[in-house]
Amino acid sequence: MNIVKNKILYFALLLPVLLFATATQESTSTTTTNEDALAVFYTIDGDAQEKYNTFVENKLKSISFELTDPHKRVNDQYETKYGSTVLDVLSFMPVVNDEVILPLLNIDPRIAGFAPFNMLIYKKLDENKTHVGHLMPKIMLNILGIENKEVREKFTATFKSLDGLIEQELGGQKSYMPYKQLPEQRMINFEYEFEAPEDIDDFVGEFQNTFELAFIDKGYLIAGFHNFMEGLDDAEEILEGYDAFWTYSLCHLEFSYHMFDNEGAHPEAGLFAPCTMYVYIKKGSNKIVIGMLRLENWSTTLGINDKKRVELVNKLDKEIPEVLTAYGMKAIE
Repeated sequence: MNIVKNKILYFALLLPVLLFATATQESTSTTTTNEDALAVFYTIDGDAQEKYNTFVENKLKSISFELTDPHKRVNDQYETKYGSTVLDVLSFMPVVNDEVILPLLNIDPRIAGFAPFNMLIYKKLDENKTHVGHLMPKIMLNILGIENKEVREKFTATFKSLDGLIEQELGGQKSYMPYKQLPEQRMINFEYEFEAPEDIDDFVGEFQNTFELAFIDKGYLIAGFHNFMEGLDDAEEILEGYDAFWTYSLCHLEFSYHMFDNEGAHPEAGLFAPCTMYVYIKKGSNKIVIGMLRLENWSTTLGINDKKRVELVNKLDKEIPEVLTAYGMKAIE
């Protein structure tokens, strides 16, 4: 990774991750199984932060999940920056299972839109319970628009072992968060044409520098980077149809604080963290393909309707495509 990217990631790790929104824990369903729910939560008595960190950092390896670019206690950053917080714990712990994801990228690369996905933990100051949760796989697939049976079955299967391990290691009361609908427009999709370079690796490095700086100049943070071509020892063989494939975690400090913290906060919205943007180049192609969820997914599924937060959602859903367009990219279906 080049020097600019190292600096970007260094500062990003010191600042809160991005974007998201949600309904209150009181609104969750408490059925024992609910594949059509938005998310699953495990509510644990007391402060389970240390136990949870150990679980994510060490135990998940046993079922082939890798922790990428963790952001612990972002609430501390909120308190330092803004002078107050309603949270005792808020951590975003993105995970990915490359053993399963890499072969699926060959079938439908859009699965990278939730690779990694967040293992959320939060606790409010005024309660003595810790909440741990993640989005349900079916909602991820539906947002991405993936209908392929093999992708859906193999991706979903990994969550059975994940939830089984959570129940075994952390316990807590299990509940499900419902949702009413998805927005009509769910994804941002762009392409960028380039002239065939002499060295594709040099071209990708230069592109990453200038692309990341285009977002940083607009007040965004690059808070995570996952290169699928390096995800496994044989990653390049598995992804032989690609010249490059990676994801970013895109963040915005103002949005992050006002969504997750202060009066009327929605820390559960961290379910949608990291705000994953996937980028790939097919072998022999002269096009870079980019995809990312629209923030409207969060406000719609979580029923967020207060004016200030909806305005922030609309602002970023407009601004991100504008940054891409200014870079020279074209919107596609």
